[in-house]
Amino acid sequence: VPEFDGSLQRAVEGLVGRWAEGKVAGSDLDGLTPQQVKATLTLLFERETATLETVQTLDKLFNFSSYKNCDILNSWCRLAIQARYEPIVPVALAFVSRQGRMKYVRPIYRDLFKWSEQSDKAVEMYHSKKSFYMGICRNMLTKDMNSILGS
Repeated sequence: VPEFDGSLQRAVEGLVGRWAEGKVAGSDLDGLTPQQVKATLTLLFERETATLETVQTLDKLFNFSSYKNCDILNSWCRLAIQARYEPIVPVALAFVSRQGRMKYVRPIYRDLFKWSEQSDKAVEMYHSKKSFYMGICRNMLTKDMNSILGS
């Protein structure tokens, strides 16, 4: 049985633990790969441990809302929506309006549909862009919207 070096994952776990406690430093991303950054944001989302204040600090220090890497931006949008970080809404809507891949679009729309104060914006964006999405994506988004919002 081969032995694997878990140092990359340990760095992610350590960062998730610190960020979950609100301990964020400007040097936290130094030396991390894009995959580690994505993994950190994804774990924070999955564990539901980031507060609104932590998300605000993360965006101020690392400007995640302006990232061009689709995987990182997707994970960031989901985390920020979960924390109800209002400045993420136009970012997330712009992302789903130009990104047609269901792996990115569907989770963000679902998260926005569940945010009652922002669901109307998500519905409006979906209707304005639905012809842009492939048929299966359109069908799944319509089902999600109807299931979550009861429309």
